[in-house]
Amino acid sequence: MKNILTLLAVIALVSPAYAGPGHDHGESAFAGGGAPVTHFELNEAQMQNLDIRFEPVQRLPIQDTVDMLTFTELLPEKHATISPRFGGKIVDIAVKVGQEVDKGQRVATLEPVSVGNSNVVLTAPMSGFVVSLPAGVGEIIDPGGTIMEIGDPSQMLLRGVLYETPDITKIDIGQSAHAHLDIAPERDLIGKVQRINRAIDPQSRTFSIYALIETPKGDISPGLQGRMEIATGKDDPVLAVPKRAVLGEMGTFFVYVIDGLEVERRDVMLGAKSGQHIEIKEGVELGEQVVTQGNYQLQYISVGGVHTHDHGPGEDHHDHENHEDAHADHGHDDHEGHDHHDHHNDGAE
Repeated sequence: MKNILTLLAVIALVSPAYAGPGHDHGESAFAGGGAPVTHFELNEAQMQNLDIRFEPVQRLPIQDTVDMLTFTELLPEKHATISPRFGGKIVDIAVKVGQEVDKGQRVATLEPVSVGNSNVVLTAPMSGFVVSLPAGVGEIIDPGGTIMEIGDPSQMLLRGVLYETPDITKIDIGQSAHAHLDIAPERDLIGKVQRINRAIDPQSRTFSIYALIETPKGDISPGLQGRMEIATGKDDPVLAVPKRAVLGEMGTFFVYVIDGLEVERRDVMLGAKSGQHIEIKEGVELGEQVVTQGNYQLQYISVGGVHTHDHGPGEDHHDHENHEDAHADHGHDDHEGHDHHDHHNDGAE
């Protein structure tokens, strides 16, 4: 509801730009269906109501990246299963899930099925922590059955899930990987691609990309979810803007360039993306200011048709090139539920 009130307040402040007296503009510019206005002017009240913010176009070193869903996993060589070579009854388990253990530490006691054999003490084959305890005290374990799993989290794998796209051809062993987990979004996880499974999963139609990260504190658990970016291009300086400045979809993207109170909608050609910035190959110049907050609402302030009119005898043929109406279409109440940040991301990624 707050979004609607803000938008309506701004609409009420927008008046026909530079329309001189005595000109009949025909149908109101508030009528929907017109092409988006590319030039318009705001006033100070509109700037404040929309909380317009902007940042300059910069030249930044940006590497092209491939973004994907990722999960944390233990390295196979840092993961051990305690499985007895003989059947027996579990008479004692000395550890709990999540507990740290040292190599050689007693973790369980097994009573062999064979009559006359003494109990067998089972020890941890490596230092780490107890990942799982699938069996309990009193249960009978067959030879080779799993009593517990132990893992060493000082190093972890990030398993990236990449869908069936040409991006798989850009990824190679040794490329840098950068990840954030949902459980700790502020923490940077840095690593390198260790291996690539180029055999596609026939069910999910995905490839698995594995990156190795160092976690000396051992505080990253297996099975956590996040996002991972793999750098696939050169680290060259290019014109770039924040991703949130870019709007659009289906291959057509644009930004709003602001100069004082004057706003211009510019179509742009996107390039490499990395972190919070994206390359602009065409459409803006170094140092120009692009709107990074309030830009989503600007689409609807400027959606009315741009009107032209004929000059009658005796009227001056003055230049209207920079005098376009900035009117809003009142039929956009259905935009109340939009998340502005989501639209920014959709446009840029």
